[in-house]
Amino acid sequence: MFGLNAMRKTLGAVALAASKVPAVEEKFKIRDRICGPFPQGPLFWMHGASLGECKMLLALAKILQKDIPEIPQILITTQKVEVLDFLKPIAEKSSIQMALAPLDTQSAMKNFMSAVKPVMLILAENELWPGYLMAMRNAFSEPRIALVSGRFYRCVDTAEFPAIGFVSMQSGADLTRFVAAGDYAVSAKTLVGGDWKLLPWAKSATEIKKIENAPVDTTFLSFHREELSALITMLKMAMQKNETVVLAPRFEEEVSELNEVLLREKIPTVKFPELKKGAVSVVTEYGRLTEVLNLSKSSIIGGSFSRTLGVHDFWESLKLGVATCIGPHYRGQQAAVEALLREGAIAQIQKPADYATRIFPETKNVYQFLAHEREKVVSSYNAFVEFVRTTISADSKNEKESV
Repeated sequence: MFGLNAMRKTLGAVALAASKVPAVEEKFKIRDRICGPFPQGPLFWMHGASLGECKMLLALAKILQKDIPEIPQILITTQKVEVLDFLKPIAEKSSIQMALAPLDTQSAMKNFMSAVKPVMLILAENELWPGYLMAMRNAFSEPRIALVSGRFYRCVDTAEFPAIGFVSMQSGADLTRFVAAGDYAVSAKTLVGGDWKLLPWAKSATEIKKIENAPVDTTFLSFHREELSALITMLKMAMQKNETVVLAPRFEEEVSELNEVLLREKIPTVKFPELKKGAVSVVTEYGRLTEVLNLSKSSIIGGSFSRTLGVHDFWESLKLGVATCIGPHYRGQQAAVEALLREGAIAQIQKPADYATRIFPETKNVYQFLAHEREKVVSSYNAFVEFVRTTISADSKNEKESV
């Protein structure tokens, strides 16, 4: 632990030095993440890293507001400035606060905890920052942290795992690795609860409906520059078939680069929402994937055509009844993808040249798989709500006794 704290102190010093470079500070807001100002509490703290995780937390926050009316005001923090800029106006409509997450350094956490006074901490997927766990463990005598929709492979330090009181992992393999990392001494309530990106759909009565007469033949979702070679091969094949195609890059800042490559490769383009047969409609803004998928017959998920990346969210496509394919790699979602492939609910393209002959999943297989996932997600959410209610009730009881 001493070595880890020394590393965190060094990180703080390096970050402060980097914040003196205007371009770096403008992009990463380092001083804001160390010194604040942070929102004033007490607040119910939720934390995620990227857009997908924070969208999941925002959906969870809205559901919690309905299911637990007495819940304190919710704060969602993110690691990314662009995610904050996109989601903050949406969150504020539901009286949910959003802010940049504190750096995992001693000074940043001291400033953050003093201002926010978090009553609980909900972590998304694999955001097990040791300083966050330590701060919450020091602040309370009982576990006040929940890990939801968890994914776990390895961790730098597990000394603060006792601060976690509830764990819902996406798969049994994730749960086994998590418990083993804690030397099988994890005291938290643990269960396999599926991917909570499905939570709003799982709790609703909405059923999957295959999109009829969709104008887009294929949507390429969340592709990175590292996948350019594979992407160009597939797009050229789609153009040869005179398909209507939509391309949604992973990062907005990569749009201009992709447009230049498409121009160089003589692939016709238009700007979404315009659609044109034999052309690629390029999405240039965050937050339009649901709109795109509602127009699509099939999708191909990015992050799966490079060994170094992780496959991106395929649930949005599946639950909207879009025939969904991934590439040869599925880092970060191995258990879920293997189950989907085994059940025939998702298809795989082993190499880009197979694009034209890819097999589309049977809709009934998707229905059956998601029905099982719905049961897991709803069951784990109900257990989570009980954990939250119990903690909040204890706070209310203590406040009454202190009066």
